[in-house]
Amino acid sequence: MHNGVHHTAQRVELGDRIVVASPLAGGRQTRELDFEVVGIVAEENDAGEFAVCYCASADEFIVSDAFGALLDDERLAQEILDDFLAHSHDPPGTGRS
Repeated sequence: MHNGVHHTAQRVELGDRIVVASPLAGGRQTRELDFEVVGIVAEENDAGEFAVCYCASADEFIVSDAFGALLDDERLAQEILDDFLAHSHDPPGTGRS
């Protein structure tokens, strides 16, 4: 939302920021966490594209769909994150990225 107007979501790209409101202890207040898109993952079986996002201040990852909406399926999000982290540690020249 910008100046009270909702904008149509565009596909997220590397370096984009996603702000997520996270409840604080007690649940009455929230804090905003700023996540940066650090990876775009395309599923091999055409299940879609996903964005892997990282918040340095909280040292946390999240996974969103291609438009920045958080995934509801925690198992799928964890699988995508695990694959992303495993491939990000592969040495250059191994054919995996």
